[in-house]
Amino acid sequence: MSADGIRLYDPTAEPRAIAAQLAPRLTSLTGKRAGILDNGKANAGTLMLAVTKILQERYGVTEVVKREKPVAGPPKPDVLEALSRCDFALVGSAD
Repeated sequence: MSADGIRLYDPTAEPRAIAAQLAPRLTSLTGKRAGILDNGKANAGTLMLAVTKILQERYGVTEVVKREKPVAGPPKPDVLEALSRCDFALVGSAD
């Protein structure tokens, strides 16, 4: 502790509005390509592959593109490029 006492800092910031629009909802998954972004957590890839297997069996998803990224970092440009060619992507984590 300094002679001035304890110094406190407030890390909060004002909320900011970001203009964004949701992608249009797919009318069907039949014939669609699914993307998976695996963040490297213990069971993330396993979980999402299990989900896409069900989507293939029940809803006609034809292809699955799986890519990895570092746990605490953004994906590389080539990973984003590969996933951008998919009709939809699953992104999540599991421990």
